[in-house]
Amino acid sequence: MRPGLGPEATRTAVDVSAAPWRSLGLIAKGVGARCTGALVGPRAVLTAAHCVFHPRTARPVDARLVHFLLASSPGGHAGRARATSIVIGPDFAVAPGPRPDPAAPPDSDWAVLLLDTTLGEPEHALPLAAGYARLGTPLAFGGYQADRARQMVADLACTVLGYSRDDAGQVMLRHSCAATSGASGGPLLARSSGSRGWVVAGVGSVAEGGVTGGWAVPTAAIARAVQATAPMTTPAAAPAAAP
Repeated sequence: MRPGLGPEATRTAVDVSAAPWRSLGLIAKGVGARCTGALVGPRAVLTAAHCVFHPRTARPVDARLVHFLLASSPGGHAGRARATSIVIGPDFAVAPGPRPDPAAPPDSDWAVLLLDTTLGEPEHALPLAAGYARLGTPLAFGGYQADRARQMVADLACTVLGYSRDDAGQVMLRHSCAATSGASGGPLLARSSGSRGWVVAGVGSVAEGGVTGGWAVPTAAIARAVQATAPMTTPAAAPAAAP
């Protein structure tokens, strides 16, 4: 079985012209596997840091080689932009694959692509949750997965299972969402308690073989850093309860 997909895994094709999927896109870097990212500002895309590393050199790729295709589908896409620079979580490193280096802070597996052009409408930018989603919070998680070509599929009925905190205090979110290679960097989406509709609760990071679900970097760990380094991002949503 593929990582993140157990026998009971269910994924559904989604309409990339509808919210929130219209805010997601395909990240192509010219080398290695593809990933998923989400607009968090008109010229800013949030993804996983390991998605912008070279699979052989274990070094970040040249930003100019990274492209973002908004709402990509077999019929085309809603816009295309090239990265001009990339902000990567502090002290992040990869092991060959690439995959997050176990010695690196687990909550540093995030990156923001700063784009050379504006994509989407202002309301397409997804806000980041500034706090931690409660256990049992319903989630939706989708992306461009390796077994589904260029069609976006999502688990629409998964939840927050819990949190893990290491000795250094870094917190990771455990979720039950079915997703596999290619969904890395995609947003874990939760319904906002306000009028914004959807917020990003986490960034897909790693999954285990043959088990449905995986681990994500909670946006509570990155919201302040993202907004400080990429001020064009959408302001964070009101925080939820801490784990």
